[in-house]
Amino acid sequence: MPKTQRKPKRKTNRQKRSIRNRREAKKYLQLLNQAYKIITNDISAVCFNEEDYLILPYLKTGFNRGWKILQEKNIIKEIECNSLCMTMSILNSTIGDRQNINKLNPLQKLYLFFLSYLIDDDNKPRKFLDIKYAVRKLDSDIEKLKIQMKKYEEKGDQRNMKKIDKFITKKEKDKQVLFEREGLEPDKDIKKLLGVDICNNIDCEYLHEYHMEKNEKHSKTYSQLCLYITELFKGVVWMNMYMFFNRVRNPYSIPMTKNEIDLNLDIRGALNKVNILLVPNSIMYISDLFYENNNLDRARKLNIENGHYWIYDGLNMRNNKLIKRNVRLLDDKHYVVALLNIDPEIDWKSPSSLKAEKIYKKLCDFEKGIGNLPKLTSLTKDKRRFGGTYKPDLREDIDDSITLHWIYMHRDKINEYIYENVV
Repeated sequence: MPKTQRKPKRKTNRQKRSIRNRREAKKYLQLLNQAYKIITNDISAVCFNEEDYLILPYLKTGFNRGWKILQEKNIIKEIECNSLCMTMSILNSTIGDRQNINKLNPLQKLYLFFLSYLIDDDNKPRKFLDIKYAVRKLDSDIEKLKIQMKKYEEKGDQRNMKKIDKFITKKEKDKQVLFEREGLEPDKDIKKLLGVDICNNIDCEYLHEYHMEKNEKHSKTYSQLCLYITELFKGVVWMNMYMFFNRVRNPYSIPMTKNEIDLNLDIRGALNKVNILLVPNSIMYISDLFYENNNLDRARKLNIENGHYWIYDGLNMRNNKLIKRNVRLLDDKHYVVALLNIDPEIDWKSPSSLKAEKIYKKLCDFEKGIGNLPKLTSLTKDKRRFGGTYKPDLREDIDDSITLHWIYMHRDKINEYIYENVV
């Protein structure tokens, strides 16, 4: 009598859920590995493997939190570990204008994850390190200084050897002060030593202490995330920008070792295509040159004293004039806000009236499209110091810039931002 064939054992709901989670995690972990390969120009580099799937719930929490931050009226989108103010504003606007988070692709969601970590807000209570983490940072700094010391010793560079020795002594004293003050209310100097730098991998581990203390697997995965947090973020930014400006749909078709993305974004031409606001500087707000001889503009100038400011909202292409608008009359939404910083190209000691004349002339040329116009030409791979170590970074190149800073914020925060940072 033939043996009956044993039916395959059905998977439990828990097993099915685990398989789904592993598959979904693999999608994001592969993208993070790809981002790291691209930003480091190392096609063999790997940050995560299939065992790191356990980070998926944290990633998904970051997606949702990043989306909420992007939509939140009261949070100004200032991003830490970052110098790409115009690039980030473009990305924030592009992603933030989507109807909901489900309209985003996986790479855009990963960008939201990094926003959730890198944008400071009142929901992050951990502003100061535990002493054990602060000591770890000092020990790490001392080790790096000792490496530098060896290089100077090999060169016989006595001058720099003395400098490094002073730095090491200072770090050792700081450690001793931390031990002596443990358990006491921190003073100003101690708070400086305990301050959280989210670009530093040790501080990052402190902020993820809850996850890392679960078990050895969690500790390993979150250590990897923290060790490469800035590289992963910059890699994700690079990939998003490449896909957006080159109209690429497949992230794995992005060249790994390309060091520059040609953008050639004409800022004047983009004013009416994107929600870009230009904020005058303090000289422009005061000088009569920037006001018409009518009741509306006279009222605008008077309102500045009451904290009600105006901005430039677009360009009238019929008469080549920037459009003034009171901030409170803007639509209830987020904007890309650029702070104007037109160089008068005269001695800084010159009177404000002369500076205003030079700025006004350049602004008129910009309105009319005369001369060299500002352009975001490219995004370039670079190196920068993060958390005490030089790491891969990105640099945006703006030719003939007339702006100081770019930021993405809601209308309701603009008056407050101008009051605190411009006038």
